Amino acid sequence: MNPMTQLYYKKATYSPYRDRIPLQIVRAEVELSAEERAYLTAVEKGDYAGVKHALREAEVYYNMDVNCLDPLGRSALLIAIENENLEIMELLLDHGIHTGDALLYAIRKEVVGAVELLLSHRRPSGEKQCSCLGNRWGDIQRQDIEEREIGERET
Repeated sequence: MNPMTQLYYKKATYSPYRDRIPLQIVRAEVELSAEERAYLTAVEKGDYAGVKHALREAEVYYNMDVNCLDPLGRSALLIAIENENLEIMELLLDHGIHTGDALLYAIRKEVVGAVELLLSHRRPSGEKQCSCLGNRWGDIQRQDIEEREIGERET
């Protein structure tokens, strides 16, 4: 190799980027099975019968993970919230799907029906699905209504 070529390809030690942290894979993408892809597609399309069938199959045959994630990192519950499909959300919650940060996602997307459903839904054991706020949700709603009424009176 030519000495000039060696100088050209020589690694620069004076680079302003040498103190940067190298990028790493944060989440390795898991390959979905055909059943999981069909299940997430049914949730995306709002196919209630298809979702119900997939959940029933998962209970009987344990052939798929009902808490699987799509390539964008969304669970079936987050997809249902994004599409504002409350019927499928209720079906998923009735089957004990993991809620994770679904409440925060619903608040961020401003899907009021989903927020109310997540806060009021009870698991089959009788306990609340999201007990994080518990009775505080009613207090927050009352406080919000009172603040609006005060604002209306002032104007």
